[in-house]
Amino acid sequence: MAKDGAAGPWRKRPATILWMLSLGQLISWGLVYYTFPLFVGPMGQELGWSRSGMFGALSAGLLVAGLCSIPVGAWIDRGHGRKLMTGGSLLAAALLLWWPRIESLPLFYALWLGLGACQAVLLYEPAFAVITRVYGPRYRQAILLMTFVGGLASTFGIPFTQFLIERAGWRSSLEVLAAINAAVALIHWLFIPGPREKPVPIAETRPADGVQKKSPLAAAVRVPAFWGLVVAFAGYGLAFSAMSFHLIPLLDDRGVSTGVVMAIIALIGPMQVVGRVLLMVGQQHISTIQLGAGIYFAFPISMAMLAFGISDVYGLILFAIIYGVANGLITILRGMAVPEFIGPEGYGVVSGALTMPTNVMRAAGPIVASLAWSAFGGYTPVLWGLAGIMLVAAMGFAAAAMLSRRAT
Repeated sequence: MAKDGAAGPWRKRPATILWMLSLGQLISWGLVYYTFPLFVGPMGQELGWSRSGMFGALSAGLLVAGLCSIPVGAWIDRGHGRKLMTGGSLLAAALLLWWPRIESLPLFYALWLGLGACQAVLLYEPAFAVITRVYGPRYRQAILLMTFVGGLASTFGIPFTQFLIERAGWRSSLEVLAAINAAVALIHWLFIPGPREKPVPIAETRPADGVQKKSPLAAAVRVPAFWGLVVAFAGYGLAFSAMSFHLIPLLDDRGVSTGVVMAIIALIGPMQVVGRVLLMVGQQHISTIQLGAGIYFAFPISMAMLAFGISDVYGLILFAIIYGVANGLITILRGMAVPEFIGPEGYGVVSGALTMPTNVMRAAGPIVASLAWSAFGGYTPVLWGLAGIMLVAAMGFAAAAMLSRRAT
């Protein structure tokens, strides 16, 4: 990478950048994204807010994250990842510090609109864009390692935050989380390359002579495979968020004991890591298309297992294994599919364009599942609906794969 007068040589080592950014992903996912449900109970009891009202704030934040994804990707492509991710961590710290001082639901919504914007610049897609600029054609291995570390986020963040809440209360816990996120801002400022450091290209690109070069996003939306990936990832986004926030009440409705529920939830995170370890071992023998085929075969099966009414321990363990492994691998698939199916130019903005509908569907997932649960009087029709959505998503990925191969 080119010399940057503001950067020390220790910071410019690609492996150091990768490990420190991965640590940032572990903390940001673990403490900014996964911990929301832990605060719903104590806040509702103390402030008298409804559960649906608080989850509405979360959905509003996810919607903002989706709407911000395209400009965030474009700014990272221009080399502004350091400022964006540092600012996002500082803003997240400030908002987490403000959170325990909020006494009205409208202000809580305003808070989560801000935290949604923070997620747009802190989570995997912007980090993938940054690390792809550092590693160039070796981006696959770098993304694998980053998601391996990040896959431990729920395993770290949920028990750690629950411990804080039980010992110090929810208000003081948020102040601790704010301090940790301020430390992540320092990591981002020190280790993300600045705009004067030249990115490593993924591949050589040569526009045709005499043809005016389109912007990367304008070119990407003219690639049919792009729209297949939109369907594939948006369908996943809806099903994933619905499962993330409704799995606990679903199992409670079926009379599963609290201990078993917590064990199943705790198992999903490590299974994400197991899937990524297996991929790291066999990456030379697994293509992106084969990886996607396995993932989109596993997701509808896991949804159907729950729809059939499994509630015994062994059946739920098998569900957690299938769902967790597939969920861990799809994050890697999202990072790899952009350059392989669409092209290497404008990774950040193109990835952001795919992330926007995904995050919009993530925002809709909890609300859609709640409305369906109310309408049908139970979770079984909801689960069959999610299985159907994942089948449509699988068809979207299959179309993207076939169209990308035809284009080559």
